Amino acid sequence: MISDNIPYTLADYLDVIRRRWYYVAIILPLALLIAVYVAYTLSPMYRSSGTIMLERASVPEDMIRTTVESYAHQQIELLRGRVMTTDKLRELVAERDPYPNRTDLSPDAKARLIQQNTSIDRVDPVTLQPDRNSTAFSIYYDNPDPAMAQYVSQQLVDLFLDYNRQMRAERAQENYNFLLGRSDELRQNILRMEQDLADFKSRHAQALPEAQNRNQATLERAERDLDELERQLRLSEERRTQLDLQIGQVSPYLFDTSGDWRLEHAELRARLAEAEQRYTADHPDVRRLRRSLDALQERVEAMPADQRTPEPDNPEYIALATQLDATRQEVQALRTRAERARSRIADMEGRLVVAPEIERQYLQLMRDYDIAQGQFRTLQDNLSEAAMAQTLEVESRGERFTLVRNPSLPSSPISPNRPGIILLGFVLGGLIAVALVAVTESTDPSIRGTRDLRDITSVPAIGAVPVLINERDRVRHAALAAGAMLVLAVGLVLVSTAVISAGGGGP
Repeated sequence: MISDNIPYTLADYLDVIRRRWYYVAIILPLALLIAVYVAYTLSPMYRSSGTIMLERASVPEDMIRTTVESYAHQQIELLRGRVMTTDKLRELVAERDPYPNRTDLSPDAKARLIQQNTSIDRVDPVTLQPDRNSTAFSIYYDNPDPAMAQYVSQQLVDLFLDYNRQMRAERAQENYNFLLGRSDELRQNILRMEQDLADFKSRHAQALPEAQNRNQATLERAERDLDELERQLRLSEERRTQLDLQIGQVSPYLFDTSGDWRLEHAELRARLAEAEQRYTADHPDVRRLRRSLDALQERVEAMPADQRTPEPDNPEYIALATQLDATRQEVQALRTRAERARSRIADMEGRLVVAPEIERQYLQLMRDYDIAQGQFRTLQDNLSEAAMAQTLEVESRGERFTLVRNPSLPSSPISPNRPGIILLGFVLGGLIAVALVAVTESTDPSIRGTRDLRDITSVPAIGAVPVLINERDRVRHAALAAGAMLVLAVGLVLVSTAVISAGGGGP
């Protein structure tokens, strides 16, 4: 029993361990053997890894700019999601089964098992240490077979690289096709705008902004021409009136023509012309002279033809008649020209009135056309860059993933941690042995020295008789040692057999 008043010394603890040595001699080696057995009988897993890095384009960006934008973390996650799919991994399983001993699993289950045994971490491309800001990443794959671990890891690396090249080439092609389709649409839109502009110019050729100065000058010139024509027309009409008066006072014949109706006709016309100059058209004298002239015309038309058409023979009359006919024709021509001038002025004024609205519509069409032209030029530049970028991606000269380190054949398993398991078994065995020694010693009622005697009596001890080992004790101790050795030998044989059958060597 342990006293609460007198502390134990190191010698006391060593005496306890010497007395209970068989606990330590049996439990500690047994625990160590169990740990070795567990370490070498657990299925080993070998890890193979390859490292990929996002490499910059070999052609400077200021020369050829790629149309496929990428960021390392986005690319890695995108590739993980596209490559590590059951469909793609099923093809890998069909090509070479990474789990030939797992006949209980379907190809899809084996593909999912590859997903579970694969991990991806961003690492420094030189030291291969984890680095969340690095543009490189390692692909780790675990498999019980080291050669299979290397093979599958290499296949996964190849899948990542191939898919990245394919994906970038497809994106570059998609960008080019999109820009090409947009360019064709814009080209057709520009052709339509050009046709609209041509039609608009054809409909409003004289009202366009560039024709405004010309229209204004033409209007001013037409107004001056009209003023001149009206002046000439007034003069011609005055001359015609004077000729009408003169011809009315001259006989058409050199001989007696008192009965000649034409003389009466000329006299009436002269009087009518004089009255029209003095009075308005509704004046009674003007109306009376017109009625007399009409009555004379009717009487002449009723006369026989040979009496109506005697030719004048007075030269003066003939000259005046010729001048009068010419003046009448001149008046008619001037009136026609004046009417055309007024029509032209009205047309010019109409053009100038609608010119602001025509100009607004024309400028709107031109703005839309200029915008479309600018967009088309920009799109053509982008299309040219997309074509070069497509060539860049197809030839793998743009930004791309490159292999930094090939998967290697693993020389030792990644799990289980055999030295750690053996060390854990040794520590646990020692703790269990010490605990059993402490429990057994604390529950043993035997008196083993003056310390135990002092605990149960107040009488001081005079002396102590040392422990005497007899033959019986020796036989018992030898039997215990033999039994422990036998148990350890059997355990060692079993553990060795298990380790050899599992293909293990040293830790």
